Amino acid sequence: MVRSVEERRQLSTIQDFKDNGFGQPPPRHGLRLLYWFATECVEFNQHGNMLLLFNPVEKDFGFHYFGNFEKILPDLKGRREHYFGVGNLTYPKAEELPNYVREYSQSQCNKDRIIIRQKQGNVQDVMAIYVIEHKQGGHLGEFDAKSTRLVNPDLIRMIRDAELEKFLDQTVRERLLKTFKQKMDVISLEFDSTHSKRSRPDQTTWDNSVRTLLDPEQDATMSPPGLSLRKRCSRSCKVFSVILVVSLVITLTVLAILGKL
Repeated sequence: MVRSVEERRQLSTIQDFKDNGFGQPPPRHGLRLLYWFATECVEFNQHGNMLLLFNPVEKDFGFHYFGNFEKILPDLKGRREHYFGVGNLTYPKAEELPNYVREYSQSQCNKDRIIIRQKQGNVQDVMAIYVIEHKQGGHLGEFDAKSTRLVNPDLIRMIRDAELEKFLDQTVRERLLKTFKQKMDVISLEFDSTHSKRSRPDQTTWDNSVRTLLDPEQDATMSPPGLSLRKRCSRSCKVFSVILVVSLVITLTVLAILGKL
C-alpha cells in the first residue's frame, strides 16, 4: 500500500524544493505554475487561512476534479471534500494561464501538477496544497507517489514575497550548478583512477618500457602486453583530451541554460 503523502516530508523551504526537484530541470513548468498559484490564485486572511480567489468548479485556468484513483493523497473525509488539479497545459481553459507558465507546453514537459483540497460549501478555504508529477516511463496519466509532496503554507508566503526570476534563481540555477559540480567530480575521479592505474604498471611493463628507452629498436619487437612508453603516453593524452572536451561541453550547456532563464 502506498504511504500517504502526509507521512512524508513536507516542502517548507526553498531548500526543500532544491532537494525534491519538482518542476526541474527546464523546460518543465512546475515551478512557474506554483509561482503563479502563490501570487495570483490565493491570499491569506487575518486568521492566517489560505483563500482561493475563484471557484475551481468553474474550471477557470484548467482547474478540474482530481479523482485520486492511485491513492497517492490522503483519503477525503466525507462527500463534501474534493480535490482539484491544475497544470495540464492541454486541458480546456488552460490557455488562461499566463504566458510565463504556458511557454513550456511541449508534451514531454507537461508533467507537473498542483492539487488543492477543499470542502464543498466553503470553496474559498484551501485545506491543503500538493505538488505531483507524472511518473517517468509510467502508464498514461500515472502519477509518481514518491515525488508527491505536501506544500507548507509558509512556503507559499515565501514565494509570494519573491519575484519570479529570484524564485527561479533560488531553485533551478543552484540545482543546475550542483548537478554540474557533481558531474565534474565524477569526471575528476574517473580521470584520477585512470591516471593512477596507468602510473603503476606491472613489473614486466615497466622493464619493457625501460628497455625501449635504452634501445628504441626494442619497440618494434615488443609483445602486446608490454606497450611502449610512447604509445602509453599517447593513450593518456587521448584520455585527457576526451575528458577535457566533455567538461567543456557540460560547461557550455550549463551556461546556455542559465542564459535562457
